[in-house]
Amino acid sequence: MQAVLRTLVRCLVCGFTEVRSDEVIDHGVVLLHECPRCDHRWTQRGAPGYPVRERSSRAARALPERSAA
Repeated sequence: MQAVLRTLVRCLVCGFTEVRSDEVIDHGVVLLHECPRCDHRWTQRGAPGYPVRERSSRAARALPERSAA
C-alpha cells in the first residue's frame, strides 16, 4: 500500500484550500495546481528534495527480471 502524498497549497487568487495538484516529471518535478473554486491554474517547480512517486506497476514488481542471453 502506497502512502498518499499531499501538497498543502492554497489558491493564489481566492485562497481556497482544496486545490487539486498533480506532478509531472520534466527536467525535474513540476507541480500542476488547479483551484476548483475559481479555475485558477498555475505550475510550480518542485524543490530538489521533493519526494517523487515511483511509477512502477504491480505487474513489473511481481515478475522477476530475466537476464539477456
